[in-house]
Amino acid sequence: MPKKVIKNIDKVIKELQKFGAEADVVVDQVTEAASKDIMLDARKLAPKDTGGLSGSIYQEEVSKNRYKIWSAKPYAAYMEFGTGSKVEVPKEMQDVANEFRGRSKGSFEDGVQAIEDWLSRNGGDPKDAKFILFRILKRGLTPQPFLYPAFVKGRKTYLQDLKDELKVLTEKYNK
Repeated sequence: MPKKVIKNIDKVIKELQKFGAEADVVVDQVTEAASKDIMLDARKLAPKDTGGLSGSIYQEEVSKNRYKIWSAKPYAAYMEFGTGSKVEVPKEMQDVANEFRGRSKGSFEDGVQAIEDWLSRNGGDPKDAKFILFRILKRGLTPQPFLYPAFVKGRKTYLQDLKDELKVLTEKYNK
């Protein structure tokens, strides 16, 4: 994850810290709520077929005021960033995407089976599965971002929520 992902966040946090323990609680609550919102938005934005991808997106606290939102599905990064010549990675997400570069999950047969299943659910002919997989391997898979757009939306809301809480605390103590 990028080191500095929200501009001016340090300044707002520093101002909040002047209010001591009460501000610590507020920051904890706002941070947890923001991470949950990002997780829920990512679930809404995730490509849907069986719902497995959207249902595999979780929020996890990694340390005080630090959360990660992740998917348990091994193909999530390929859906997010695409594959082959169609890969599109936002600059600030290069490190995350590089973790998955060149990594292969499953066999060719697993891929054929997954496409056969998809074709059966969607009215296609399962006999076309190998052809479709060859096309995907040759041309790549178009990205269908869901985590990054949720993150971009969430970080804006998070900063604004922190600013709003700073205003509330400032007004409360400057009466």
